[in-house]
Amino acid sequence: MAVATPRPPATPITKSTPAKHKRAAEGEVEWWVEPIRWFALVVFIAVPVFAHMMQPYAGRIVWTVVVASIPLFIVLVGYHRWRRICPLAFFAQIPVRLRRPGVKKASPWLQANYYYIPVAIFTVSLWLRLISTNGDGHAITAFFVLISLAALIFGAFYTGKTWCNYICPVSFIEKIYTEPHGLRETPNSQCTKCTACKNLCPDINEENGYWKEIGMKSKRFAYFLFPGLVFGFYFYYYLQAGRWSAYFDGRWTDDPMVIHYAFMPGYDAQTAGFFFLPVIPRAVASLATLAFCGLTSYFLLTQLERPIGNWVRRREPEADDPRVRHVMFSIAAFTAFTTFYTFAGAPTLWRAPWAVPHLFLIVVVLTATLFLARRLRRTQKTFAEETLAKNIIKRWEWTDIQPPRDLHEAFLIHTIRTRESAKGQTQVIEIYKDAVRETLANGFVTREEVQLLESLRSQLQIKKADHEKVMAALAEEERAMISDPSKQISAEKRLQLETYKRALENYLERVLAAEGDADDSFIIKLRAEYRVTKEEHAAVLDDLLGGAGGIATRLAEELGIIERTSHAINALEAEPSAAAHDLLKDLLRRRRVHAVDRLLRSLSFEPRDETSLIIRAGLCSNNRAQRQTAVEQLSAQIPPIVGERLTQSHRETVSKQAELTTLASALRVQTESVDPYVRAVALYVLAEQGGVDADILARLGTDEHELVRETAAHLKEQQGREPSAVGAHAGLSTVEKMIALRSAPIFSSLPPEGLAELGRASDEHEYAADEALCVQGESGNEVFILLAGGVNVLIGQGANARVVAEEKAGGFIGEMAVLDPAPRSATVVAKAG
Repeated sequence: MAVATPRPPATPITKSTPAKHKRAAEGEVEWWVEPIRWFALVVFIAVPVFAHMMQPYAGRIVWTVVVASIPLFIVLVGYHRWRRICPLAFFAQIPVRLRRPGVKKASPWLQANYYYIPVAIFTVSLWLRLISTNGDGHAITAFFVLISLAALIFGAFYTGKTWCNYICPVSFIEKIYTEPHGLRETPNSQCTKCTACKNLCPDINEENGYWKEIGMKSKRFAYFLFPGLVFGFYFYYYLQAGRWSAYFDGRWTDDPMVIHYAFMPGYDAQTAGFFFLPVIPRAVASLATLAFCGLTSYFLLTQLERPIGNWVRRREPEADDPRVRHVMFSIAAFTAFTTFYTFAGAPTLWRAPWAVPHLFLIVVVLTATLFLARRLRRTQKTFAEETLAKNIIKRWEWTDIQPPRDLHEAFLIHTIRTRESAKGQTQVIEIYKDAVRETLANGFVTREEVQLLESLRSQLQIKKADHEKVMAALAEEERAMISDPSKQISAEKRLQLETYKRALENYLERVLAAEGDADDSFIIKLRAEYRVTKEEHAAVLDDLLGGAGGIATRLAEELGIIERTSHAINALEAEPSAAAHDLLKDLLRRRRVHAVDRLLRSLSFEPRDETSLIIRAGLCSNNRAQRQTAVEQLSAQIPPIVGERLTQSHRETVSKQAELTTLASALRVQTESVDPYVRAVALYVLAEQGGVDADILARLGTDEHELVRETAAHLKEQQGREPSAVGAHAGLSTVEKMIALRSAPIFSSLPPEGLAELGRASDEHEYAADEALCVQGESGNEVFILLAGGVNVLIGQGANARVVAEEKAGGFIGEMAVLDPAPRSATVVAKAG
């Protein structure tokens, strides 16, 4: 006989309050960034002029001072500040400043493989240095002018920061040296007028793009190739001359004649391609060296990925493939940075007093080590936690103390203050819900990642059942907004439409204030400037004007939920009564009531109004005719355009449901419900009907909710058992425990979140004949639900004991132990058979 024994679950008291204090806006720029930006632009413009006029010093100043300092500068100031300072970005944005922005977007191939392009351009740039621009001032001038023109022309044809994200040879280097998270938090570098030129835009959130793109082949190629390219560039000086001093003496910075013989066979030490094979032209030898060293680096790091991954997994059993790839990227970045500064700037730096180069090397080593240590500790889970945490801290309430930058310290203060607050648990859950909603809406964290943030929830003292309620409520919101293009999009598209909405709103306000008409030509121009389609413009305008289109679609979806749940309830009512059926009907009724409440609330119906109560009762009815009447009454109370669409949509839903003639077909629909408890129990009942197939189990086996995944796995395991073993006792799934618990009167009114929590806290036991479950006079806090077999309830001890009652499967024993701490009033023993 099997007995489920629920343990009383821990119930920590959780209180919180909404925060009113907010940090500075993410896009806010420090005051000193703008002066440095203009200084960098002046230097960039001065470089080709200086190089043209000062040939003897051009190469030394440009390559060993200016260019050599850029990687360290990028690491120290951070990715987003550099994106604002970069002079090439300024040239690419000139068409925007002139109100002649480009309109084209990167092709799908470029978006999927964009790392290959800047890597190729960077490799060509290194090759040009070795055969021309190293020591020729005129070649340096030409190079800087041409790359600036390229950025300008690209900006004239392509929208947003397409040049910066897809083409610029520095774009992948700045990522390698700063991803996934800089030495300190910096404001982002998003455009004022976002045109959604790139998915997973690094200017909005660099780390989000890093973790989402970490599996890209082109990204892996760039990271693994880069250390070899850096080393190959400097190694060629040795291969060409046969001595390292050929680089460190700096004579190459003033050698304007290299291009004249670079493509000719070598014949002496000056013109040789390789010192050991001088006849090979320098152009061929240098390109071969870069290719060989880059590919060797790529091969070595690729081969090291597996053993290093095994080492990482031994140290961190929870480490997955992205974590291993992150460690490899960190090693590659550190190797490239230290290799670069082993050589970069040395021909000039070592001419300074001895303290200067040594101090510089100390700064480089400390910076590289600090960044490596910070980078290796970073995980995707940490990013997800911090993203959600920042949204919670935005709601900081206490004006007497600023929210600390350290998130753990902030949570400590948050927890203490909320415990002291009298506002209660409801409000902390609302804060948590708002933060999760904003996090998911931004697209930086997925629902699956939020489900895994156990440590963050424990810091906020959010119980698992409360978290599941929040996620279920947000799932309902997502379903309600399914037709809204401004909400079913990436973070980049969302920012684009939000900035467009503000611009359009300002324009419409000016038109309305002047009592004039909207200028179609201006709106067309505005759409082109923001790269917004007609459909997106219509959705934004509909939102601004409170349009009926979006509202009608959302209301129709709520009616669809009502009709689908009612159809499933009727199909279950037609079957013989069963505990699992009863639980599913309760869940479906709850879902229907929520949909009705959302529907009426969206239309601003008064809850106590007589019309509202009549419509509500009709919509909650199992009778299709009564529901149809309620829909007609509802349509008569709202604008005709909305009512017509609502009635038409309802007729279509009813027609579709009529095609589902069996219980199994209705249950299959419910396995796609937004409510995870409906999905899980519908799957269980469908399995009882013999309607579960491999496709359904595979789909729900990867569901975002733990209960659904567990149910699918349990059913799959049962299907794999031998027929003779199916009846043998096996561990109950949480859904089966929920069904058993609901049959007990004391638990029958618990919501599904409570049943699931109680089910997880329950144990199963089998008792032999005459074995005691509990003994009269002893204390206990267990409640017993009989799943199979039976028990005798006895009063008295030993020979004086007499049977006063019997309980069969489905019986409920020991509830008084939960309600009253007094000793047991009777002995309960298992019956034979």
